[in-house]
Amino acid sequence: MASMAVAVMVSFILGSFGYVIVQFWVRPIFKYRTIRKDVIQNLADYLNSFDQEDEGENFHGVVNNKAVNLRRRSSDLIDCYHNTLPKWYQVFLRGRGEFPDEIIKHLMALSNTRNYHHARNRMEKIRLLFKA
Repeated sequence: MASMAVAVMVSFILGSFGYVIVQFWVRPIFKYRTIRKDVIQNLADYLNSFDQEDEGENFHGVVNNKAVNLRRRSSDLIDCYHNTLPKWYQVFLRGRGEFPDEIIKHLMALSNTRNYHHARNRMEKIRLLFKA
């Protein structure tokens, strides 16, 4: 009976510890990485929207829709970085050379850009900051 109680206690402690690790470390990191992938995909879509031949109203509507998506996802990225990620992972990202605060500045400027060459330059700066 005593060994059963010890096994139950050890299982409870390990389960509690695992829950805390998953809830406060693993899930936020996966959320950040998912948002990061979405931002990178939205960047590619946004830049590809400049390649269209149609320069009429439809073109600007497509660019504006993609810019709105880019702004939303970049807002999600910075919110996740500051409010969700554990501090040790933020330090890890900075040590790796990934600075979401700088990335957001370029993303917001990019979402307001309407010139292909300027957008391409911003995109390269963002890729360097993302290490992508």
